[in-house]
Amino acid sequence: MKVVGFVGSPRKKGNTTTIVNEVLRGATEAGAETKIFNINELGIRGCQACYKCQTPEGKCVQTDGMAPLYDEIFSADAVVIGTPVFMFQVTGQTKIFIDRLFALLYLKDGKPGAFRNKIKGKKVITVYSQGQPDTSLFASSFDLNEGVLSFLGFKVEGRIAAGGMASLDSVHGDQAVMNKAYAAGAELVQQKQ
Repeated sequence: MKVVGFVGSPRKKGNTTTIVNEVLRGATEAGAETKIFNINELGIRGCQACYKCQTPEGKCVQTDGMAPLYDEIFSADAVVIGTPVFMFQVTGQTKIFIDRLFALLYLKDGKPGAFRNKIKGKKVITVYSQGQPDTSLFASSFDLNEGVLSFLGFKVEGRIAAGGMASLDSVHGDQAVMNKAYAAGAELVQQKQ
């Protein structure tokens, strides 16, 4: 089994990365192969709305940092997408990444709105870290993002929302979040077996 993590934080060693790594550690120790990518470092451009990806075999024609990530997603059994919360929602880096996942769809018979999925049922765990202690405050934004992921063909297996992450290493003091992250990764693998 393969689990791939994507982190949309500008901080390489922040709370979001720590939580995603803990999910991946749980998966690794349960027998999965894992990888992690920092979206901020990959120079991913926004979707250009050219629609060249919109055929069953089509791929995004941009040759930027997103290009190799499609193969990683297709070859994975599950993915983990982590982001800090900026201005009530995912970071710009994460939003661009999700926009570029449009290439996972295609138009049936070229008809607008008649989308089909190139992937179906691939598992995803979402990770959100925020300075605000109340994790329910931005839940509607999280629901929206997970709705988009479901529309793309992913099966949302769980959400980890960490509140009160005011400093770069706050999550190290939140054993409940770390335990939840580890267990989520292990469960991804156990469900596959």
